[in-house]
Parts: sequence; structure tokens; C-alpha cells
Amino acid sequence: MKKNSPRRPIVDAIDFMTDDSFEQQIVDIPIDEISEFENHPFHLYEGKRLDDMVDSIKKNGILIPVIIRKKNDKGYEMLAGHNRMNASKIVGNKTVPSIIKENLTDEEAYIYVIETNLMQRSFNDMYPSEKAIILELRYSREVNQGMRTDIMNELKSLEVGESIKDEVTLDSRGRIAKEYGLSGRSIARLVRINKLTDEWKLAVDNGIIALLVGVEISYLKEKLQDHLYYECEEMKIHLSLKDAKELKILKTQNDITKYLIKKEKGKVKEKNYKSIKISNDIVKKYFDKKVKNKEIQSIVEIALANYFENKDRSK
Repeated sequence: MKKNSPRRPIVDAIDFMTDDSFEQQIVDIPIDEISEFENHPFHLYEGKRLDDMVDSIKKNGILIPVIIRKKNDKGYEMLAGHNRMNASKIVGNKTVPSIIKENLTDEEAYIYVIETNLMQRSFNDMYPSEKAIILELRYSREVNQGMRTDIMNELKSLEVGESIKDEVTLDSRGRIAKEYGLSGRSIARLVRINKLTDEWKLAVDNGIIALLVGVEISYLKEKLQDHLYYECEEMKIHLSLKDAKELKILKTQNDITKYLIKKEKGKVKEKNYKSIKISNDIVKKYFDKKVKNKEIQSIVEIALANYFENKDRSK
């Protein structure tokens, strides 16, 4: 940290919720000293949203400081503000106003990452994989406090593939529905997305595969998921829900490859032509036996062109 870095007091939003007597300081930190949060679960802004942020920073600077924590070895790790830092790089800024957190556990740091993103964006605007990570954190914390057992029952049901009896009243499920506008089963399905590899998560987020397809694929072990993704890319195969349900019970890479090859062979390719039949009498009347089909096709095409040309002239 530079000794001459400008400082100004601020009350951080997270601290405001937990300790309203805690006052923070803003320090300008070189961007190249800040690394992204490891396994950051949120997508960076793109397109118009990113352009708007870049324009805002050009005109007004960064109005809300980022939140970082000191790393054990050297430098800092971003907790809240990945998009602001990315936009600042595009603008050409060398430093970013920062609130520095010290002595945080990894769990506490992760909560900062999750909660600040929820404060900045609507849950409904998030990608499926982003919703999944938030729900997993939220519900694991509350279940540890003896709450929302019904959600855990839903997760267990999906885990083992069969129904598990609810052991709680519907009041808890009602609270969940009110908070996120989702049913218990929808939440359980979203949380299953956390079991996907990064490539499949991105496929779900980008709409390349449906959410329910991702849920079924999530039952495969990681190595099998990697193999399935590679094979689908190579063969340019789009998986249906029926495919995913059949694939999830396969145990080896060889079984997966065999299934996909069979699916590939079963594709019906769209014809770029229409078949028509000419009777043998007509062929014998106008063509010698030695004339090949390709030549007949060429002559028929010329005859048709002349026919429609003369037809147009007669109108």
C-alpha cells in the first residue's frame, strides 16, 4: 500500500448490515496488484452493459469503491468489483479506489462475493450457474441453522433419483417461494448445476443446452462429463432431454461414445433436391439407351427453361 495514497471514510454496505459502527477507508490500489477471486462464479459484463459502465467511469470515475482482501503471499484479491476493475482497465486507469478487508476467512470472503453481487443485480437477471451458486450457499448456511429441511429433501431426492418424504411443514417452502419466486423442486434443480463442469455450466448459461438437460448430465462423474462435452463438440451433436436421461446412467467413456455414434448415424440429413419420376416410355421416346442420367437431367433442365421462357412470352 502506498503511504501517500488518498484516503476517505466510507461505510461499506456489508458492514452496515453487520456492524454499523465500523468505519472503512478508501485507498487507491494499483490494478496490477489485484487478482480475481479464485473460481469467481459470476460472468463479467459484456455488450451494452459493459459499454455503459466504461462510459460512466470515463465521465465520473468509480463512484463505488471495490472491496478487496490482502493475500497471504503478495498483493490483493478482488471480492466485490470485478466489473468495475475490468471497465477501469478498458478506460486505461492504473488504480482503483478500494476498501481493504483483513483477517477474513475463505468462507467470509466468499460471502462478500455472493452478497455484493446480489445487492447489485436482481436474482432473476442472473445466469443459471450464478443462481445455483447463490442458492447453494444460502441454503447450506440456513440448513446448518436447522432451517429449510424441505429443500435438502428435494436435493437428496434428485441425488438418489427417487422421492424422499418431506419431514417439515409447507411453511418453509412458502418462505422460499416468496423470496425467490421458485418452487422447492426448481431450486433443487438449479443447485444441481453446481455439479456440472465449467464447460457444461457455460453451455447452460448460453442456452446451448436446456437447464433440465444440464441437471441430467450433472449425475455423470466429472471425467465422463468432460468426455461427453468433447465428443459432442467433435460430432456437433445437440443433446435432447431424452439423450441426457439415457446418458446419465452410462458408466464408461466407451459407452458414451457408442451412444453418440449411434445417435449421429441416426440423423436424417435434409435433401437439397426433390425426387421426380419419369416413366420408361418417355425416356425411351426421347433418349437413347447410352445416354446417362446426368445428361438426361441437363437436357430436362434446358427444356424446362425454354418452356417457361416461351410461356412468359405468350402472356
